[in-house]
Amino acid sequence: MDQQNMTSVPLMPKEEEKVVVLTPSHGGVGKILVREDTVLANLQGCAGCGRAQFNCGGVQKQWSALCWGKNSGRSNYCLITLLSTIFTLSCVGTILLCCTNVIHDVVVSNMVLKNGSMAFKMWQRPAVLPLMKVHVFNYSNWDRVRQGLDTKLEVHDVGPYVYEQQVERVNIAFQNDSLTFQERNRFTFLPERSTGAILDKVSVPNLPYLGVVSLAIDNLNVFTKSMLNAGLQMSNHPNAFIHLPVHRFLWGYEDSVISAARPLLSILGQLPFEQFGLLVTKNGTVPERLTINTGEYDVDKMNIIERLDGKPSLSYWSNRECNSIEGSDGSMFPPSLLDRRRQLNVFFPKLCRRVPFQYEKDVESEDGIQLLRYRMPADVFDSPQTNRNNQCFCNIDTGVCPPKGVINVTACSMGVPALVSFPHFYLGDPALRDEFTGLQPDPAKHDSFLDIHPKLGISLSGKSSLQLNIQVRKDDTGMFTAVKWLKKDLILPVAWLEMSVEELPESVRSLVYHGTYSTAAVQLGLTATCIVTLILSTLGLIVLYARSKKPKPCATIKKLPIETELKVQNS
Repeated sequence: MDQQNMTSVPLMPKEEEKVVVLTPSHGGVGKILVREDTVLANLQGCAGCGRAQFNCGGVQKQWSALCWGKNSGRSNYCLITLLSTIFTLSCVGTILLCCTNVIHDVVVSNMVLKNGSMAFKMWQRPAVLPLMKVHVFNYSNWDRVRQGLDTKLEVHDVGPYVYEQQVERVNIAFQNDSLTFQERNRFTFLPERSTGAILDKVSVPNLPYLGVVSLAIDNLNVFTKSMLNAGLQMSNHPNAFIHLPVHRFLWGYEDSVISAARPLLSILGQLPFEQFGLLVTKNGTVPERLTINTGEYDVDKMNIIERLDGKPSLSYWSNRECNSIEGSDGSMFPPSLLDRRRQLNVFFPKLCRRVPFQYEKDVESEDGIQLLRYRMPADVFDSPQTNRNNQCFCNIDTGVCPPKGVINVTACSMGVPALVSFPHFYLGDPALRDEFTGLQPDPAKHDSFLDIHPKLGISLSGKSSLQLNIQVRKDDTGMFTAVKWLKKDLILPVAWLEMSVEELPESVRSLVYHGTYSTAAVQLGLTATCIVTLILSTLGLIVLYARSKKPKPCATIKKLPIETELKVQNS
């Protein structure tokens, strides 16, 4: 101990003295030299000692040192500050975690399609490989009907022929929070999952012939029609039906009908391919250029289509609502749109429109994840008499509406009189099936739905089943002899396609699993930690407050031998 800060006192006070107060020079901490047979009562500078017999061993007239300090809370300031900080942070954290989805919002913000991000790379070349199942309608007796031997066309549902689809987004261009791209598709035939081989031969409607006839009726005069008819009769497929291998029919074959009509089709700007095939425009790089919102500035617009081929809307229909393209491509939706009372819109370029999907029920994935099932409404292709929203899909010029159960997509089918329906004319006008034998609608097979993750907005499974049809058009002159034996405006089913996602790759399943359970566990853990910390910091502050209101004991006793010199620090 520093000798300069010590003051010496006599070894013993006088015998008659009971208390000797030694006050430090600067106040504060002090000491009392007190006789052990003394009763302590209200000693100056020693609040909290109270009335107590000072007895250390019961030896009278011995002396001891009684030390005291100020009754001050200064020593607790750091602890109070620390607890107050912890209380404030835990209070804010508890409110954020209990009243908001801050962890989920962070996860969703990382799904924004920023150039070079992981989300962008997964979007550019998805790991999910959808399956396309093609069912072709084989017309087994068309020649007998033409000869008058049979009254109805007999069709057989052949297939499915199953293909695995690999999608890649190409020709990508960013502009602010918009992203423009095209899709490149590669289809791989899966024989082990197919019913039949791609070399199976089928008798199907001659789509090039029927399409050219329709274009000629609308655009050519009588003389030009006559010349075209002569050219069609000399083509390699001069009849209303043709016999082809399935693979050729789907992906392309040489047809001199197209060569004969090339001048007409070129003038109309309707010839983006060299060979004809039912799915030829779907394979490779598709012609449509889509522009979507990346969600970088507004996550509620993520993956929403903004433009098609540079245009903000369609021009096929009679009002703004039906011409709108605002919707998703079906692979992902902004989570804010996933309201069970609100419909989702999916834009189908090949349907010339967007299609609503309505919430049906909650379902569970194989991994036990709760999903929202949205289904295409049963009345989506109904006539305006039963679905007023379809009034605008009638012909703008004539006001003629297609029969119940089909939608006219001629406007986006290169002028070919094409129509779309559910398979086997399911839910359509019974008159559509009366012209054929062999059509058997099955509600269990012919539906369309999406199962969507309620937090991430990703479609984890789903199916869309749509049928392609072509309408027979004839003029009053009977110029085109190949269709004379067919009823005017007869709608011929051609094929129906089922697009589905049946299995997710492990990388996607892991991502979804962690996005579901790990984020929930993190939020739950942080919430529990904040609540516990809030409770403990609150209790700590209460205890400190109570102690600050209670006088603190200030005395400690130290026995001093009589012979010992007492030294007191002068602070």
